[in-house]
Amino acid sequence: MKTIPVLTALALAAASFASANLAFAHGPRKIIVGTGAAYKNVCFLDENNTLTGFEIEALKEVGKVLPQYDFEFKVLDFSAILVGLETGKVDLAAHQFESNADRRARFLFATEGVTRYDQRIAVKDSRTDITSLEDLARIGATVQVGNASNNNTYIINKWNSEHGNRLKTVLRPQDPLVTVQNLATGRIDAFIDIERTALEYKTTYSAKLKVVGQPLSVSNAYYLYRLNDPASLQLKQDVDGALARLKDNGTLKRLSSKWLGADFIPPKGQ
Repeated sequence: MKTIPVLTALALAAASFASANLAFAHGPRKIIVGTGAAYKNVCFLDENNTLTGFEIEALKEVGKVLPQYDFEFKVLDFSAILVGLETGKVDLAAHQFESNADRRARFLFATEGVTRYDQRIAVKDSRTDITSLEDLARIGATVQVGNASNNNTYIINKWNSEHGNRLKTVLRPQDPLVTVQNLATGRIDAFIDIERTALEYKTTYSAKLKVVGQPLSVSNAYYLYRLNDPASLQLKQDVDGALARLKDNGTLKRLSSKWLGADFIPPKGQ
């Protein structure tokens, strides 16, 4: 029984070795990574106008493990990244994408998650009447959501469709400072976001807010690839193997602590 994991590991290593040897024979395969440049600490332009952040630096580490690939970053609007993946303009989508039914039907998801991505409700720190979406609906509260591609919008739309469309929503502004101001002035009663982002606003903008209730979704963020494409499948398998290695040796934990403020890395295999 103990030989099965060994054989599996040897098979994966052999596949990766074969892929690497093919690359050395013909030169590294260029991989166009679709990402953004306005997601603070994840994928953004620093003071020197250099693209950096957790997603960027993590993939640079993946590239060190996989010399058969040459990762080149292409900055796109968030809504254009998955369109670019479908149309072949990019080979890998990296912008903290969570799993949902629509995306699973259209794209090939990684096996190894890159970050934990729990969605929470954020409210003013003085409020005691809100701990759930049901509370928000009951008091007629206004909830801020992202664009149609955002997972928080998916969560709200799904809940609304199952509960009589009782939640009132407004679209999120591009500037997070406006979100904080809208919450402070009462223009919105709550917003939905990943916990680490909501709590970051407390530090960045001195926002008087808190996260409440149980997570609305417990999930990971993943890299996405094209479906029904053998080259994409090979790329996915190779990157998954590199991510597993970077989880084992602590590299991803170090990057998460640096860029995201704590260890938000899922266990290997998740």
